Amino acid sequence: MSTQDHMTVVPRILFVHAHPDDETITTGGTIAALVGEGAQVTVLSATRGEAGEVIPADLKGLEGDRAGLARVREAEIAEAMAALGVSEHLFLGGSAHTFEDSGMEWGVDGHAVAASTMPANALCAAELSTVADYIAAVIDETRPHAVLTYAANGGYGHPDHVRVHEATVTAVGTAGWRTGRLLFVDVPAEVAHETFDADQPGFADTGFAPAKTIPTKPPVNEIVVAQDISPVLGAKRAALAAHHTQVSVSGGFFALSNGIGMKIVDHEYYSIGVGAPISEQKLAAGPAPHVLTDLDIDACDAQTRSVSGTAAPLRRRRREPKKPGFFAYAHAVVLAVLIGFLGAMQHMNVSVFDLWGATVILPWGLALALLLTACGLWHLKTMYLSSTPMLIGAFVIVIISYVLGQPQWLPGSDIIVTGTLRSAAWLIGPMLIAAVLAFIKVRRPEAAR
Repeated sequence: MSTQDHMTVVPRILFVHAHPDDETITTGGTIAALVGEGAQVTVLSATRGEAGEVIPADLKGLEGDRAGLARVREAEIAEAMAALGVSEHLFLGGSAHTFEDSGMEWGVDGHAVAASTMPANALCAAELSTVADYIAAVIDETRPHAVLTYAANGGYGHPDHVRVHEATVTAVGTAGWRTGRLLFVDVPAEVAHETFDADQPGFADTGFAPAKTIPTKPPVNEIVVAQDISPVLGAKRAALAAHHTQVSVSGGFFALSNGIGMKIVDHEYYSIGVGAPISEQKLAAGPAPHVLTDLDIDACDAQTRSVSGTAAPLRRRRREPKKPGFFAYAHAVVLAVLIGFLGAMQHMNVSVFDLWGATVILPWGLALALLLTACGLWHLKTMYLSSTPMLIGAFVIVIISYVLGQPQWLPGSDIIVTGTLRSAAWLIGPMLIAAVLAFIKVRRPEAAR
């Protein structure tokens, strides 16, 4: 029975990768299998692989020609997508922004490390929140039931892979669309050894070099899915061959620019990062056979429907703000100056009552001034989700009030802020309020999903 036999909604799956060829090397079989089942698959590439090394001798001139190599790799991934059956492939940022390949170097441990230099618009040079926002926009547009990307180790440590992992995790949490499951590519240690085993039948005929060390990093999480891709190995092999500047294919093996041979294995493995788990009963006999196992597609898709059953517009959750910048502090100072003047002018006002022969003074001016201060400081705290602008505002209020109590600086100002108890309360009140509010944790309310 097909995984989709019990579903009434066509599954939508989003694959997020760093460079052209990554989608085929790590998840190509899963992509082809899902497409063959009738799923709607979207592949998102963060960069065009501008820093890639080039294998064919007649194309070696493309190395270092970032724009030229980008054009070639765009054509390669288009051919690979056709081989896998994918009709929707996107580059991160679309026409609004281009992220470039950050490059990498091989570390002493045989794993990838960050390059010593990278272009200004490199993926790893961008703010994580910026990358995540663009991924979240694709999630909101494509409304995937499942999202697949790298594990936290980036497979073999490539900094762009790690950045895509981090940004995708953030995007799944901040997008308006609630993804049913986020999966990570994770390779079991025994499979990594099998992949690089030079003693396998057929390896000697490839001409590829045997691996001295295995660059694949150990799995990060528990592997719960072993997607069988043996029926679509031909499609994956064709897609690998389409990336001819980056990949050489020979028989059941392939190699990258380092010439080290790797077997095209018949399973692709995943762990679950976020979302619907797979039941213990299903995992009792080992990893589940499909990335959508135990994922209720119909229930996940129901979030797009209103009570009446008609389509409801997607509502994007508001993004976590960046750290307060110049505007936040300027806003705090201007608001504090206004509150400081108004509070200083107002705080001395009282009403006097005779209550059963006793004189009662009601300091409503002070109460109003402190209430204004509390509202203003709370506004700064909740707007920027930070105590810093609020504390700056409180400090400015106190300074304004202190200045207005110095007759030697401003003649007559001590009439505004005097030596009374009310003035003393007004001088210390803003800082006490700010100190209390600083301990209150606030989060920006999320839109309903």
